[in-house]
Amino acid sequence: MASVFWFSKLKPGVNPAAYEGWVQSTDYRLAQGVAAIEHYRVHRVVGPMDGEARLPYDYIEVLQVSDLEAYRAAMERDPAIQRIIAEIGAFVDSVGSACGTMIAPLGKEP
Repeated sequence: MASVFWFSKLKPGVNPAAYEGWVQSTDYRLAQGVAAIEHYRVHRVVGPMDGEARLPYDYIEVLQVSDLEAYRAAMERDPAIQRIIAEIGAFVDSVGSACGTMIAPLGKEP
């Protein structure tokens, strides 16, 4: 299993409640239908853990995907992801992304 992280900043003038409402009503629903996505949540960033610096993003999307290549292929061809990409641009600008694999804990997770 792989993880994908998207870092997004609200466009000027976008109401956070409007974006978060779209995430809840549309984004989550569409993402559920994408076979490569096993788990997906959007997190509102409220600030850094240390200090008062302003972070360059407002939201972090965290996805658990079955396979990175399958997810990349879905981003190019899956109608649900194509709709997400088309609609999300009204709310946010992507300011970065990352992908990786989890380091599994030894033994049973709590």
